Amino acid sequence: MGQQLTTYSPGLKQLVPQTVTYTSTGSYGSCPVNDGVTAVTYSEGSTVPDATCIAFPSTATATLVWHLVNGSTQQSTVQVTGIDISAAGLTQVYTSVGTVQSGRYAGHLVNVTVAIIPDLTNLTPCLTSAGLTQLDGVSTLAIV
Repeated sequence: MGQQLTTYSPGLKQLVPQTVTYTSTGSYGSCPVNDGVTAVTYSEGSTVPDATCIAFPSTATATLVWHLVNGSTQQSTVQVTGIDISAAGLTQVYTSVGTVQSGRYAGHLVNVTVAIIPDLTNLTPCLTSAGLTQLDGVSTLAIV
């Protein structure tokens, strides 16, 4: 389990496609498998044309930095091949899917899921003039 923050500029609108630049950063504790990893950081970002709150056609490159027990780090490059947005009750779930291209776990699939509980004072940020400018939530990173 970890935490992820994603920012959008300009903010995503519900039905108004626009070019949006986004950045995502996440941090995660140790893996359930004892393979020498003490923590992982995740970063992803890109400029996406025709982006809305409903459709976000991104194919970015992400970086995973593996922090190891011996104090060193290893890096992996992930080609993100899609982002899915779904809902489970009030919780919105954002999932980035990709394949590790190089580094630790090369060739494996990666799923990064962020669960967002909406701000109850603003349930419809995609309908405001500023749009959705930030997501911050509990995140999981899975290598399969």
